[in-house]
Amino acid sequence: MTTDKPIKVLVVENSETILRLLCYHLENAGCQIETAKDGLDALILLEKFIPDILFTDIIMPKVSGDQLCNIVRSNNKFKNIFIAVHSSTSLEDDRDILNLDADIYIAKGPSQNIKKHIALTLTQFRQGVRRNQQTVGTEHLYPREITKELLLARKHALTIFSNIAEAVVEIDFKGKIVQANLAMENLVQKPSIQILSRPFISFLEGDEIDSVHSWIENAAEKDLPKYTSDYAHPLTIGNRSILLSMVRIKEIEDHCIIAILQDITHQKESEHYLESTIHRMNAILDSIDHGVVLCDADFKSLIVNQALKKIWHLEDASLPKQPTLHDLLNYIGSLGLLSLPVNSTEQDIIDNWLEKVIQGENINQEVERTDGKYLHFQSNILPDGGRLLTFHDITSMKEAAEKLQDALEKVQEQAYHDTLTGLPNLRLARERLISTISFSKRKKCAAALMFIDLDGFKEINDTHGHDIGDQVLIAVAERLSQTLRTCDTAARIGGDEFIVIQTEVANRKTVVQVAEKIIQTISAPILIEDISISVGASIGIAIYPDDGEESNILIKKADDAMYYTKRTGKNNYTFTPR
Repeated sequence: MTTDKPIKVLVVENSETILRLLCYHLENAGCQIETAKDGLDALILLEKFIPDILFTDIIMPKVSGDQLCNIVRSNNKFKNIFIAVHSSTSLEDDRDILNLDADIYIAKGPSQNIKKHIALTLTQFRQGVRRNQQTVGTEHLYPREITKELLLARKHALTIFSNIAEAVVEIDFKGKIVQANLAMENLVQKPSIQILSRPFISFLEGDEIDSVHSWIENAAEKDLPKYTSDYAHPLTIGNRSILLSMVRIKEIEDHCIIAILQDITHQKESEHYLESTIHRMNAILDSIDHGVVLCDADFKSLIVNQALKKIWHLEDASLPKQPTLHDLLNYIGSLGLLSLPVNSTEQDIIDNWLEKVIQGENINQEVERTDGKYLHFQSNILPDGGRLLTFHDITSMKEAAEKLQDALEKVQEQAYHDTLTGLPNLRLARERLISTISFSKRKKCAAALMFIDLDGFKEINDTHGHDIGDQVLIAVAERLSQTLRTCDTAARIGGDEFIVIQTEVANRKTVVQVAEKIIQTISAPILIEDISISVGASIGIAIYPDDGEESNILIKKADDAMYYTKRTGKNNYTFTPR
Protein backbone atom coordinates (compact mmCIF):
# COMPACT_ATOMS: atom_id res chain seq x y z
CA MET A 1 0.00 0.00 0.00
CA THR A 2 1.59 3.30 -1.05
CA THR A 3 0.39 6.88 -0.52
CA ASP A 4 1.85 10.37 -0.65
CA LYS A 5 -0.33 11.52 2.25
CA PRO A 6 0.94 11.22 5.85
CA ILE A 7 -0.19 8.02 7.54
CA LYS A 8 -2.85 8.83 10.13
CA VAL A 9 -2.27 7.02 13.42
CA LEU A 10 -4.45 6.85 16.53
CA VAL A 11 -2.30 5.84 19.52
CA VAL A 12 -4.21 4.46 22.52
CA GLU A 13 -1.94 4.09 25.56
CA ASN A 14 -2.49 4.89 29.26
CA SER A 15 1.22 5.07 30.10
CA GLU A 16 2.39 8.62 29.48
CA THR A 17 6.02 7.52 29.11
CA ILE A 18 5.27 4.91 26.45
CA LEU A 19 2.82 7.29 24.75
CA ARG A 20 5.51 9.97 24.41
CA LEU A 21 7.99 7.44 22.97
CA LEU A 22 5.44 6.14 20.46
CA CYS A 23 4.49 9.64 19.36
CA TYR A 24 8.14 10.68 19.07
CA HIS A 25 9.03 7.85 16.70
CA LEU A 26 5.78 8.10 14.75
CA GLU A 27 6.28 11.83 14.21
CA ASN A 28 9.83 11.20 13.05
CA ALA A 29 8.36 8.77 10.55
CA GLY A 30 6.14 11.53 9.19
CA CYS A 31 2.84 10.29 10.63
CA GLN A 32 -0.17 12.38 11.59
CA ILE A 33 -1.00 11.43 15.18
CA GLU A 34 -3.98 11.57 17.51
CA THR A 35 -3.78 10.12 21.03
CA ALA A 36 -6.17 8.64 23.56
CA LYS A 37 -5.47 7.52 27.12
CA ASP A 38 -7.99 4.64 27.00
CA GLY A 39 -10.46 2.88 24.74
CA LEU A 40 -13.34 5.18 25.66
CA ASP A 41 -11.42 8.28 24.57
CA ALA A 42 -10.47 6.40 21.42
CA LEU A 43 -14.12 5.69 20.57
CA ILE A 44 -14.96 9.36 20.99
CA LEU A 45 -12.07 10.30 18.67
CA LEU A 46 -13.17 7.72 16.08
CA GLU A 47 -16.38 9.68 15.57
CA LYS A 48 -14.39 12.47 13.88
CA PHE A 49 -11.00 10.95 13.11
CA ILE A 50 -10.69 7.65 11.23
CA PRO A 51 -7.02 6.64 11.25
CA ASP A 52 -5.09 4.46 8.85
CA ILE A 53 -3.50 2.69 11.82
CA LEU A 54 -4.89 2.04 15.31
CA PHE A 55 -1.93 1.45 17.67
CA THR A 56 -3.42 0.23 20.96
CA ASP A 57 -2.48 -1.19 24.33
CA ILE A 58 -4.70 -3.94 25.85
CA ILE A 59 -4.91 -3.46 29.62
CA MET A 60 -6.45 -0.01 30.15
CA PRO A 61 -9.13 1.55 32.38
CA LYS A 62 -12.67 2.07 31.14
CA VAL A 63 -12.85 0.51 27.65
CA SER A 64 -9.90 -1.91 27.29
CA GLY A 65 -7.88 -2.54 24.16
CA ASP A 66 -9.45 -5.91 23.40
CA GLN A 67 -12.94 -4.38 23.65
CA LEU A 68 -11.80 -1.54 21.38
CA CYS A 69 -10.49 -4.02 18.79
CA ASN A 70 -13.76 -5.96 18.84
CA ILE A 71 -15.82 -2.79 18.41
CA VAL A 72 -13.66 -1.57 15.53
CA ARG A 73 -13.69 -4.91 13.74
CA SER A 74 -17.49 -5.24 14.09
CA ASN A 75 -18.17 -1.82 12.51
CA ASN A 76 -18.10 -1.66 8.71
CA LYS A 77 -17.17 2.03 8.94
CA PHE A 78 -13.75 1.04 10.31
CA LYS A 79 -13.12 -2.04 8.15
CA ASN A 80 -9.95 -0.61 6.56
CA ILE A 81 -8.22 0.38 9.79
CA PHE A 82 -4.89 -1.41 10.30
CA ILE A 83 -4.78 -2.57 13.95
CA ALA A 84 -1.48 -2.88 15.81
CA VAL A 85 -1.71 -4.42 19.28
CA HIS A 86 1.12 -3.32 21.57
CA SER A 87 0.72 -5.30 24.78
CA SER A 88 2.75 -6.19 27.86
CA THR A 89 0.72 -9.41 28.23
CA SER A 90 1.40 -10.88 24.79
CA LEU A 91 3.34 -13.85 26.17
CA GLU A 92 0.98 -14.67 29.02
CA ASP A 93 -2.21 -14.11 26.99
CA ASP A 94 -0.93 -15.25 23.59
CA ARG A 95 -3.95 -17.31 22.56
CA ASP A 96 -6.57 -14.64 23.35
CA ILE A 97 -4.38 -11.82 22.02
CA LEU A 98 -4.15 -13.54 18.63
CA ASN A 99 -7.95 -13.85 18.55
CA LEU A 100 -8.36 -10.07 18.41
CA ASP A 101 -8.18 -10.11 14.59
CA ALA A 102 -5.45 -7.47 14.61
CA ASP A 103 -2.92 -7.01 11.82
CA ILE A 104 0.25 -7.06 13.91
CA TYR A 105 0.95 -8.10 17.51
CA ILE A 106 3.85 -6.54 19.39
CA ALA A 107 5.10 -7.57 22.82
CA LYS A 108 6.08 -4.62 24.99
CA GLY A 109 9.71 -4.84 25.92
CA PRO A 110 12.70 -2.53 26.33
CA SER A 111 12.03 1.05 25.19
CA GLN A 112 14.85 0.89 22.65
CA ASN A 113 12.78 -1.65 20.69
CA ILE A 114 9.88 0.77 20.11
CA LYS A 115 11.51 2.47 17.11
CA LYS A 116 12.11 -0.90 15.45
CA HIS A 117 8.55 -2.05 16.16
CA ILE A 118 7.06 1.14 14.72
CA ALA A 119 9.17 0.76 11.59
CA LEU A 120 7.97 -2.82 11.23
CA THR A 121 4.34 -1.73 11.70
CA LEU A 122 4.60 1.00 9.06
CA THR A 123 6.36 -1.37 6.63
CA GLN A 124 3.69 -4.02 7.06
CA PHE A 125 0.96 -1.40 6.63
CA ARG A 126 2.52 -0.05 3.44
CA GLN A 127 2.97 -3.54 2.04
CA GLY A 128 -0.67 -4.40 2.74
CA VAL A 129 0.18 -7.32 5.06
CA ARG A 130 -2.89 -8.01 7.21
CA ARG A 131 -3.90 -10.46 9.94
CA ASN A 132 -0.35 -11.64 10.66
CA GLN A 133 -0.92 -14.22 13.39
CA GLN A 134 2.48 -13.85 15.02
CA THR A 135 3.74 -11.84 17.96
CA VAL A 136 6.92 -9.86 17.41
CA GLY A 137 9.33 -8.52 20.02
CA THR A 138 9.25 -11.57 22.29
CA GLU A 139 12.99 -12.06 22.30
CA HIS A 140 14.45 -12.27 25.82
CA LEU A 141 10.97 -12.02 27.33
CA TYR A 142 9.50 -14.78 29.50
CA PRO A 143 5.91 -15.47 30.62
CA ARG A 144 5.06 -14.36 34.16
CA GLU A 145 2.89 -16.71 36.21
CA ILE A 146 1.31 -13.92 38.27
CA THR A 147 0.36 -12.11 35.07
CA LYS A 148 -1.31 -15.27 33.79
CA GLU A 149 -3.31 -15.53 37.00
CA LEU A 150 -4.36 -11.87 36.88
CA LEU A 151 -5.37 -12.23 33.23
CA LEU A 152 -7.42 -15.28 34.10
CA ALA A 153 -9.18 -13.40 36.90
CA ARG A 154 -9.82 -10.51 34.49
CA LYS A 155 -11.21 -12.93 31.92
CA HIS A 156 -13.54 -14.46 34.50
CA ALA A 157 -14.80 -11.04 35.57
CA LEU A 158 -15.37 -9.93 31.97
CA THR A 159 -17.17 -13.18 31.19
CA ILE A 160 -19.52 -12.73 34.13
CA PHE A 161 -20.07 -9.05 33.28
CA SER A 162 -20.72 -9.81 29.61
CA ASN A 163 -23.10 -12.73 30.17
CA ILE A 164 -25.10 -11.71 33.24
CA ALA A 165 -28.81 -11.59 32.43
CA GLU A 166 -29.41 -8.09 33.78
CA ALA A 167 -28.28 -5.00 31.90
CA VAL A 168 -25.26 -3.49 33.70
CA VAL A 169 -23.41 -0.26 32.92
CA GLU A 170 -20.54 1.65 34.47
CA ILE A 171 -21.00 5.43 34.56
CA ASP A 172 -18.26 8.01 35.12
CA PHE A 173 -18.55 11.13 37.26
CA LYS A 174 -19.86 13.09 34.25
CA GLY A 175 -22.77 10.71 33.85
CA LYS A 176 -21.40 9.09 30.70
CA ILE A 177 -21.37 5.35 30.08
CA VAL A 178 -17.89 3.82 30.07
CA GLN A 179 -18.85 0.13 30.12
CA ALA A 180 -21.98 -1.71 28.99
CA ASN A 181 -22.64 -5.43 28.86
CA LEU A 182 -24.40 -7.43 26.17
CA ALA A 183 -27.72 -7.33 28.02
CA MET A 184 -27.59 -3.52 27.86
CA GLU A 185 -26.96 -3.64 24.11
CA ASN A 186 -29.98 -5.92 23.72
CA LEU A 187 -32.12 -3.74 25.97
CA VAL A 188 -31.48 -0.50 24.05
CA GLN A 189 -31.07 -2.36 20.72
CA LYS A 190 -27.86 -0.54 19.91
CA PRO A 191 -24.25 -1.72 19.45
CA SER A 192 -21.71 -0.79 22.09
CA ILE A 193 -20.16 1.97 19.96
CA GLN A 194 -23.51 3.80 20.09
CA ILE A 195 -23.72 3.36 23.87
CA LEU A 196 -20.24 4.07 25.21
CA SER A 197 -19.46 7.73 26.00
CA ARG A 198 -23.18 8.63 25.72
CA PRO A 199 -25.00 10.22 28.68
CA PHE A 200 -26.70 7.45 30.64
CA ILE A 201 -29.75 9.58 31.23
CA SER A 202 -30.35 9.88 27.47
CA PHE A 203 -31.50 6.26 27.27
CA LEU A 204 -34.19 6.61 29.97
CA GLU A 205 -37.69 8.02 30.08
CA GLY A 206 -40.18 8.36 32.92
CA ASP A 207 -41.29 10.48 35.86
CA GLU A 208 -38.11 9.78 37.84
CA ILE A 209 -35.65 11.12 35.26
CA ASP A 210 -34.95 14.25 37.31
CA SER A 211 -34.24 12.26 40.48
CA VAL A 212 -31.91 9.91 38.56
CA HIS A 213 -30.03 12.89 37.11
CA SER A 214 -29.81 14.55 40.52
CA TRP A 215 -28.47 11.39 42.18
CA ILE A 216 -25.74 11.01 39.54
CA GLU A 217 -24.70 14.67 39.92
CA ASN A 218 -24.56 14.41 43.73
CA ALA A 219 -22.65 11.14 43.57
CA ALA A 220 -19.76 13.01 41.96
CA GLU A 221 -19.27 14.95 45.20
CA LYS A 222 -20.23 12.66 48.06
CA ASP A 223 -21.20 9.16 49.15
CA LEU A 224 -24.88 8.39 48.67
CA PRO A 225 -27.08 5.47 49.66
CA LYS A 226 -28.03 3.03 46.93
CA TYR A 227 -30.58 4.40 44.48
CA THR A 228 -33.57 2.25 43.53
CA SER A 229 -36.32 3.54 41.26
CA ASP A 230 -40.03 3.25 42.03
CA TYR A 231 -41.40 -0.17 41.12
CA ALA A 232 -44.97 1.13 40.94
CA HIS A 233 -44.02 3.79 38.36
CA PRO A 234 -41.07 2.28 36.50
CA LEU A 235 -38.69 4.02 34.16
CA THR A 236 -38.85 2.98 30.53
CA ILE A 237 -36.48 2.28 27.65
CA GLY A 238 -38.57 2.13 24.50
CA ASN A 239 -41.52 -0.09 25.37
CA ARG A 240 -39.71 -1.88 28.23
CA SER A 241 -40.39 -1.20 31.91
CA ILE A 242 -37.18 -0.78 33.91
CA LEU A 243 -36.33 -1.02 37.60
CA LEU A 244 -33.07 0.89 38.08
CA SER A 245 -30.54 0.39 40.87
CA MET A 246 -27.38 2.52 41.18
CA VAL A 247 -24.49 2.38 43.62
CA ARG A 248 -21.45 4.64 43.94
CA ILE A 249 -18.06 2.88 44.04
CA LYS A 250 -15.09 4.79 45.43
CA GLU A 251 -11.79 4.26 43.65
CA ILE A 252 -8.29 5.47 44.55
CA GLU A 253 -8.49 8.86 42.85
CA ASP A 254 -11.97 8.85 41.43
CA HIS A 255 -15.30 7.12 41.62
CA CYS A 256 -17.69 5.40 39.33
CA ILE A 257 -21.34 4.39 39.37
CA ILE A 258 -22.58 0.89 38.66
CA ALA A 259 -26.13 0.84 37.36
CA ILE A 260 -28.24 -2.31 37.06
CA LEU A 261 -31.29 -2.11 34.83
CA GLN A 262 -33.79 -4.88 35.52
CA ASP A 263 -36.33 -5.44 32.78
CA ILE A 264 -39.59 -5.87 34.71
CA THR A 265 -41.83 -5.67 31.65
CA HIS A 266 -43.01 -9.24 32.05
CA GLN A 267 -43.67 -8.78 35.78
CA LYS A 268 -45.75 -5.66 35.19
CA GLU A 269 -47.66 -7.35 32.38
CA SER A 270 -48.29 -10.34 34.64
CA GLU A 271 -49.58 -8.12 37.43
CA HIS A 272 -51.93 -6.36 35.05
CA TYR A 273 -53.14 -9.67 33.72
CA LEU A 274 -53.79 -11.04 37.21
CA GLU A 275 -55.68 -7.93 38.20
CA SER A 276 -57.86 -8.20 35.11
CA THR A 277 -58.56 -11.92 35.58
CA ILE A 278 -59.13 -12.19 39.33
CA HIS A 279 -62.75 -13.26 38.75
CA ARG A 280 -61.40 -16.51 37.22
CA MET A 281 -59.68 -17.57 40.45
CA ASN A 282 -61.93 -20.56 41.12
CA ALA A 283 -61.22 -22.09 37.71
CA ILE A 284 -57.50 -21.46 38.08
CA LEU A 285 -57.39 -23.02 41.56
CA ASP A 286 -59.17 -26.07 40.25
CA SER A 287 -56.54 -26.57 37.55
CA ILE A 288 -53.31 -26.21 39.52
CA ASP A 289 -51.44 -29.16 41.01
CA HIS A 290 -51.33 -27.68 44.52
CA GLY A 291 -54.05 -28.99 46.80
CA VAL A 292 -55.98 -25.96 48.06
CA VAL A 293 -58.52 -25.51 50.85
CA LEU A 294 -60.06 -22.06 51.26
CA CYS A 295 -62.10 -21.56 54.47
CA ASP A 296 -64.11 -18.67 55.82
CA ALA A 297 -63.73 -17.20 59.32
CA ASP A 298 -66.01 -19.98 60.68
CA PHE A 299 -63.70 -22.65 59.17
CA LYS A 300 -66.29 -23.78 56.62
CA SER A 301 -64.72 -24.74 53.31
CA LEU A 302 -65.39 -22.44 50.38
CA ILE A 303 -63.08 -24.18 47.91
CA VAL A 304 -61.65 -27.70 47.94
CA ASN A 305 -59.92 -28.09 44.60
CA GLN A 306 -59.45 -31.24 42.57
CA ALA A 307 -55.71 -31.41 43.29
CA LEU A 308 -56.34 -31.70 47.04
CA LYS A 309 -58.84 -34.51 46.48
CA LYS A 310 -56.32 -36.31 44.29
CA ILE A 311 -53.41 -35.86 46.71
CA TRP A 312 -55.38 -37.17 49.71
CA HIS A 313 -57.71 -39.59 47.87
CA LEU A 314 -60.78 -37.67 49.08
CA GLU A 315 -64.16 -38.92 47.89
CA ASP A 316 -67.12 -36.53 47.77
CA ALA A 317 -69.42 -39.29 49.02
CA SER A 318 -67.36 -39.60 52.21
CA LEU A 319 -67.63 -35.91 53.13
CA PRO A 320 -70.43 -33.45 53.83
CA LYS A 321 -71.50 -31.19 50.94
CA GLN A 322 -69.66 -28.24 52.54
CA PRO A 323 -67.15 -29.87 54.86
CA THR A 324 -65.61 -27.92 57.69
CA LEU A 325 -61.88 -27.77 58.28
CA HIS A 326 -62.36 -30.32 61.09
CA ASP A 327 -64.13 -32.68 58.69
CA LEU A 328 -61.37 -32.46 56.08
CA LEU A 329 -58.38 -32.83 58.38
CA ASN A 330 -59.94 -35.62 60.44
CA TYR A 331 -60.73 -37.53 57.24
CA ILE A 332 -57.09 -37.09 56.11
CA GLY A 333 -55.94 -38.45 59.47
CA SER A 334 -58.14 -41.52 59.08
CA LEU A 335 -56.47 -42.63 55.84
CA GLY A 336 -53.33 -44.00 57.52
CA LEU A 337 -51.02 -42.11 55.13
CA LEU A 338 -49.16 -39.98 57.69
CA SER A 339 -45.69 -41.12 58.78
CA LEU A 340 -45.73 -40.97 62.58
CA PRO A 341 -43.01 -39.73 64.94
CA VAL A 342 -42.20 -41.98 67.90
CA ASN A 343 -45.03 -42.23 70.43
CA SER A 344 -47.45 -40.28 68.20
CA THR A 345 -50.72 -41.11 66.47
CA GLU A 346 -52.44 -39.72 63.38
CA GLN A 347 -54.89 -37.93 65.65
CA ASP A 348 -52.04 -36.23 67.53
CA ILE A 349 -50.79 -34.76 64.24
CA ILE A 350 -54.29 -33.67 63.11
CA ASP A 351 -55.07 -32.07 66.48
CA ASN A 352 -51.80 -30.16 66.33
CA TRP A 353 -52.62 -28.87 62.84
CA LEU A 354 -56.15 -27.84 63.87
CA GLU A 355 -54.89 -26.02 66.95
CA LYS A 356 -52.35 -23.99 64.97
CA VAL A 357 -54.79 -23.17 62.16
CA ILE A 358 -57.55 -22.06 64.52
CA GLN A 359 -55.14 -19.91 66.58
CA GLY A 360 -53.96 -18.20 63.38
CA GLU A 361 -50.41 -19.55 63.40
CA ASN A 362 -48.74 -19.82 60.02
CA ILE A 363 -47.77 -23.39 59.20
CA ASN A 364 -44.92 -24.13 56.83
CA GLN A 365 -43.73 -27.71 57.14
CA GLU A 366 -42.85 -30.88 55.31
CA VAL A 367 -45.15 -33.87 55.63
CA GLU A 368 -43.83 -37.38 55.07
CA ARG A 369 -46.27 -40.06 54.01
CA THR A 370 -46.21 -43.82 54.36
CA ASP A 371 -46.38 -44.28 50.57
CA GLY A 372 -43.01 -42.55 50.12
CA LYS A 373 -44.39 -39.20 49.04
CA TYR A 374 -43.40 -35.85 50.56
CA LEU A 375 -45.80 -32.90 50.77
CA HIS A 376 -45.22 -29.26 51.61
CA PHE A 377 -48.05 -28.13 53.93
CA GLN A 378 -48.73 -24.43 54.37
CA SER A 379 -51.46 -22.56 56.26
CA ASN A 380 -51.99 -18.79 56.21
CA ILE A 381 -54.57 -16.50 57.80
CA LEU A 382 -56.41 -14.26 55.32
CA PRO A 383 -57.35 -10.59 55.83
CA ASP A 384 -61.02 -11.50 56.30
CA GLY A 385 -60.18 -14.02 59.05
CA GLY A 386 -60.41 -17.02 56.74
CA ARG A 387 -57.71 -19.61 56.19
CA LEU A 388 -55.84 -20.80 53.12
CA LEU A 389 -54.32 -24.28 53.33
CA THR A 390 -52.17 -25.75 50.58
CA PHE A 391 -50.58 -29.16 50.07
CA HIS A 392 -47.90 -29.49 47.37
CA ASP A 393 -46.32 -32.78 46.30
CA ILE A 394 -42.55 -32.10 46.54
CA THR A 395 -41.39 -35.69 46.07
CA SER A 396 -39.78 -34.99 42.70
CA MET A 397 -38.21 -31.79 44.05
CA LYS A 398 -36.55 -33.69 46.89
CA GLU A 399 -35.28 -36.30 44.45
CA ALA A 400 -33.96 -33.52 42.21
CA ALA A 401 -32.29 -31.86 45.22
CA GLU A 402 -30.51 -35.09 46.06
CA LYS A 403 -29.33 -35.42 42.45
CA LEU A 404 -28.19 -31.79 42.53
CA GLN A 405 -26.21 -32.45 45.71
CA ASP A 406 -24.50 -35.39 44.01
CA ALA A 407 -23.73 -33.18 41.01
CA LEU A 408 -22.31 -30.43 43.25
CA GLU A 409 -20.02 -32.96 44.91
CA LYS A 410 -18.78 -34.01 41.48
CA VAL A 411 -18.21 -30.37 40.53
CA GLN A 412 -16.25 -29.89 43.74
CA GLU A 413 -14.08 -32.86 42.77
CA GLN A 414 -13.52 -31.42 39.28
CA ALA A 415 -12.49 -28.07 40.78
CA TYR A 416 -9.35 -29.74 42.16
CA HIS A 417 -8.49 -32.05 39.27
CA ASP A 418 -7.46 -31.70 35.65
CA THR A 419 -10.41 -32.74 33.48
CA LEU A 420 -8.22 -34.33 30.78
CA THR A 421 -5.80 -36.46 32.80
CA GLY A 422 -7.55 -36.77 36.16
CA LEU A 423 -4.39 -35.58 37.92
CA PRO A 424 -4.53 -32.87 40.61
CA ASN A 425 -4.56 -29.39 39.08
CA LEU A 426 -2.45 -26.37 40.08
CA ARG A 427 -4.88 -25.40 42.83
CA LEU A 428 -4.69 -28.80 44.55
CA ALA A 429 -0.94 -29.07 43.86
CA ARG A 430 -0.33 -25.79 45.71
CA GLU A 431 -2.33 -27.04 48.69
CA ARG A 432 -0.42 -30.33 48.76
CA LEU A 433 2.92 -28.53 48.47
CA ILE A 434 2.01 -26.32 51.42
CA SER A 435 0.93 -29.44 53.35
CA THR A 436 4.18 -31.22 52.40
CA ILE A 437 6.26 -28.25 53.62
CA SER A 438 4.35 -28.21 56.91
CA PHE A 439 4.82 -31.98 57.33
CA SER A 440 8.53 -31.78 56.47
CA LYS A 441 9.03 -28.94 58.95
CA ARG A 442 7.46 -31.01 61.75
CA LYS A 443 9.36 -34.16 60.84
CA LYS A 444 12.58 -32.25 60.12
CA CYS A 445 13.00 -33.98 56.79
CA ALA A 446 13.53 -32.86 53.21
CA ALA A 447 11.06 -32.69 50.30
CA ALA A 448 11.54 -32.19 46.57
CA LEU A 449 9.56 -30.27 43.96
CA MET A 450 10.02 -31.13 40.27
CA PHE A 451 8.78 -28.82 37.52
CA ILE A 452 8.40 -30.86 34.32
CA ASP A 453 7.90 -29.52 30.80
CA LEU A 454 7.48 -31.95 27.89
CA ASP A 455 9.98 -31.67 25.02
CA GLY A 456 8.61 -31.83 21.49
CA PHE A 457 4.95 -31.67 22.49
CA LYS A 458 4.15 -28.64 20.33
CA GLU A 459 5.42 -30.50 17.27
CA ILE A 460 3.10 -33.42 18.11
CA ASN A 461 0.11 -31.09 18.21
CA ASP A 462 1.18 -29.41 14.97
CA THR A 463 1.83 -32.72 13.18
CA HIS A 464 -0.86 -35.04 14.51
CA GLY A 465 -3.51 -32.67 15.90
CA HIS A 466 -4.78 -31.85 19.37
CA ASP A 467 -6.72 -35.12 19.81
CA ILE A 468 -3.49 -37.11 19.55
CA GLY A 469 -1.80 -34.50 21.75
CA ASP A 470 -4.45 -35.01 24.43
CA GLN A 471 -3.90 -38.78 24.35
CA VAL A 472 -0.15 -38.20 24.76
CA LEU A 473 -0.84 -36.05 27.86
CA ILE A 474 -3.08 -38.78 29.28
CA ALA A 475 -0.36 -41.40 28.68
CA VAL A 476 2.29 -39.18 30.30
CA ALA A 477 0.02 -38.63 33.32
CA GLU A 478 -0.46 -42.40 33.72
CA ARG A 479 3.28 -43.02 33.49
CA LEU A 480 4.01 -40.31 36.04
CA SER A 481 1.49 -41.78 38.48
CA GLN A 482 2.94 -45.27 38.07
CA THR A 483 6.47 -43.97 38.63
CA LEU A 484 5.80 -42.32 42.00
CA ARG A 485 5.05 -43.58 45.47
CA THR A 486 1.47 -43.29 46.71
CA CYS A 487 2.56 -40.61 49.18
CA ASP A 488 3.96 -38.43 46.38
CA THR A 489 1.94 -36.17 44.09
CA ALA A 490 1.92 -35.74 40.32
CA ALA A 491 -0.13 -32.79 39.01
CA ARG A 492 -0.83 -31.23 35.63
CA ILE A 493 -0.69 -27.47 35.99
CA GLY A 494 -1.47 -26.51 32.40
CA GLY A 495 -0.58 -27.28 28.79
CA ASP A 496 2.34 -29.71 28.77
CA GLU A 497 3.59 -28.75 32.24
CA PHE A 498 3.51 -31.07 35.26
CA ILE A 499 4.61 -30.88 38.89
CA VAL A 500 5.89 -33.73 41.08
CA ILE A 501 6.03 -33.37 44.88
CA GLN A 502 8.19 -35.89 46.80
CA THR A 503 7.82 -36.24 50.55
CA GLU A 504 10.36 -37.54 53.11
CA VAL A 505 13.34 -37.30 50.75
CA ALA A 506 16.42 -38.97 52.24
CA ASN A 507 19.03 -37.28 50.02
CA ARG A 508 19.66 -35.91 46.54
CA LYS A 509 20.53 -39.35 45.25
CA THR A 510 16.93 -40.42 45.91
CA VAL A 511 15.66 -37.42 43.95
CA VAL A 512 18.04 -38.17 41.07
CA GLN A 513 16.80 -41.73 40.88
CA VAL A 514 13.20 -40.55 40.62
CA ALA A 515 14.05 -37.84 38.06
CA GLU A 516 15.96 -40.32 35.88
CA LYS A 517 13.13 -42.80 36.14
CA ILE A 518 10.60 -40.13 35.09
CA ILE A 519 12.72 -39.14 32.07
CA GLN A 520 13.20 -42.78 31.07
CA THR A 521 9.51 -43.59 31.49
CA ILE A 522 8.20 -40.54 29.67
CA SER A 523 10.75 -40.86 26.86
CA ALA A 524 9.65 -44.40 26.00
CA PRO A 525 7.65 -44.43 22.73
CA ILE A 526 3.88 -44.01 23.07
CA LEU A 527 1.76 -45.96 20.59
CA ILE A 528 -1.47 -44.13 19.64
CA GLU A 529 -3.60 -45.21 16.68
CA ASP A 530 -0.65 -47.18 15.25
CA ILE A 531 1.52 -44.04 15.52
CA SER A 532 4.70 -44.25 17.58
CA ILE A 533 5.21 -40.95 19.36
CA SER A 534 8.11 -39.85 21.52
CA VAL A 535 8.43 -36.92 23.88
CA GLY A 536 11.11 -35.86 26.29
CA ALA A 537 10.98 -34.30 29.73
CA SER A 538 12.93 -31.26 30.91
CA ILE A 539 12.94 -31.19 34.70
CA GLY A 540 13.84 -28.49 37.18
CA ILE A 541 14.26 -29.49 40.83
CA ALA A 542 14.02 -27.48 44.06
CA ILE A 543 14.69 -29.03 47.48
CA TYR A 544 13.01 -28.04 50.75
CA PRO A 545 14.49 -26.57 52.90
CA ASP A 546 17.81 -26.06 51.02
CA ASP A 547 16.30 -23.98 48.18
CA GLY A 548 13.51 -22.31 50.12
CA GLU A 549 10.91 -22.81 52.81
CA GLU A 550 7.88 -21.32 51.07
CA SER A 551 5.82 -22.85 48.28
CA ASN A 552 6.06 -19.87 45.91
CA ILE A 553 9.84 -19.75 46.22
CA LEU A 554 10.20 -23.48 45.55
CA ILE A 555 7.89 -23.30 42.51
CA LYS A 556 9.82 -20.32 41.11
CA LYS A 557 13.21 -21.99 41.60
CA ALA A 558 12.07 -25.31 40.12
CA ASP A 559 10.60 -23.42 37.15
CA ASP A 560 13.88 -21.52 36.62
CA ALA A 561 15.86 -24.77 36.83
CA MET A 562 13.55 -26.36 34.25
CA TYR A 563 14.16 -23.49 31.82
CA TYR A 564 17.90 -23.97 32.34
CA THR A 565 17.45 -27.63 31.36
CA LYS A 566 15.58 -26.51 28.24
CA ARG A 567 18.39 -24.17 27.26
CA THR A 568 21.15 -26.70 27.83
CA GLY A 569 19.92 -29.70 25.89
CA LYS A 570 16.46 -30.79 27.16
CA ASN A 571 15.35 -34.28 28.27
CA ASN A 572 17.41 -33.96 31.42
CA TYR A 573 17.12 -32.61 34.95
CA THR A 574 18.72 -29.68 36.75
CA PHE A 575 18.86 -28.90 40.47
CA THR A 576 18.46 -25.32 41.62
CA PRO A 577 22.01 -23.92 41.68
CA ARG A 578 23.43 -23.19 45.13
